[in-house]
Amino acid sequence: MNIALKDAVSAGYLNRNPVSASKTYPRKKANIFVLDKVQTKRLLNAAKYNEWYLEILLGIFCGLRKGEILGLKFGDFDLENHSVKISRQLSNNPLIDNKSNKLVDEYRQVEKAPKTNNSYRTLKVPQIIIDELVKRKGWVEYCKNSYLDQYEDHDYISCQKNGKPHSMASMNIALTKICKRNGLPPISVHSLRHIYSTILMEKGVPLVQISAALGHESIHTTFEYYCDVMNGDKEIIEFMNQSFVPDC
Repeated sequence: MNIALKDAVSAGYLNRNPVSASKTYPRKKANIFVLDKVQTKRLLNAAKYNEWYLEILLGIFCGLRKGEILGLKFGDFDLENHSVKISRQLSNNPLIDNKSNKLVDEYRQVEKAPKTNNSYRTLKVPQIIIDELVKRKGWVEYCKNSYLDQYEDHDYISCQKNGKPHSMASMNIALTKICKRNGLPPISVHSLRHIYSTILMEKGVPLVQISAALGHESIHTTFEYYCDVMNGDKEIIEFMNQSFVPDC
């Protein structure tokens, strides 16, 4: 109820959330699955010529949520300082019939504030993402010139040829296809986020810094998700380095 009313306030249907102070029920802990170093390198080599390559890099090297990736705009990147600012997410909003004031079985994509206040953050990005971003910018300009006044310019880095945003399911569908074709376990966009955080732990990054990079509401959320990873055997080592970059 709290989450639903919070979304209603964000969408402008309510002025305030009357149950904002309510306690949340304990969530069932999610199963964390990550690819190992060999598998992840195979994924990136396979994705290198795929239209979703930049988005996959943003998941693995920046740990962004799916909505954050789809909501990124070219203006969010600082090419000189190799950084990206996370200030929005893209999500599906249920439509409401104006006559009956009831929900209808349709959704539209809207820009929303990030998931939590801590999700507003600025992250450093590696050179490989900058390089792919420049390529993507060139592709977008080509599409603009092709579609002319039929192009919907929202400045999204991830969009269809006509400028409209991708559907919320499209990136997971693309990942599933890549994994299936290359003999990899099926993963989701959130799995890329888990890979990112697990790598940082294996490299000894303090939990408070990992929590900030992930945009978690609190460090307790980070600990809840990854305490087993921290206490378990360390199987992933020296992951985000030059040897991890796909083969040329």
